[in-house]
Amino acid sequence: MNSLARSLSEGRWGLERAREMAREVVSRRGAVKALVSTMFAEEAELRKRASDVARRVTDIDVALLRPYADELAGLLAETPPEESRTLWHLGLVVSRTAHTREQRLRAARMMQVQLENESNVARCAGVEGIGLLASEEPELYEIAGELIEKALRDGTLAMKARARHAKRRLEKARKRAGDLG
Repeated sequence: MNSLARSLSEGRWGLERAREMAREVVSRRGAVKALVSTMFAEEAELRKRASDVARRVTDIDVALLRPYADELAGLLAETPPEESRTLWHLGLVVSRTAHTREQRLRAARMMQVQLENESNVARCAGVEGIGLLASEEPELYEIAGELIEKALRDGTLAMKARARHAKRRLEKARKRAGDLG
């Protein structure tokens, strides 16, 4: 177990701790590889915590995790549906790190799967993720628009909040594309 994994496995977990560890990972560039490695740990709690930190890293500097976009998408595809918190964090990481058309289309398919999850947090990540992906990939405008509208109509309060944000992002992207075309 690497030192980052040991640190992740100790003590109580919460938002402030996740943000603190993300700042540490960003400040020590070599720690990114250890973080990604820990995201593949056998222990579900460790994967969840590492995914939480990765999400916070993407808040600071998404470029640090972009080289791992394909690996992280593979991990997301293999994460069991009952690991909803891991799906939540990892779904956002995958949506943010997808930087090629192929990666964005693959990630969009995964977000659609997340929208069918029993867990509200996984569905929230799905709607937020599809909005992020569509804002960078015009081919996703239509499907993202439909999914966002469905979330606005049928979703929980949290989903509706994420869907409103995704809708604004999508509208800006469409406007930008219209200005360019």
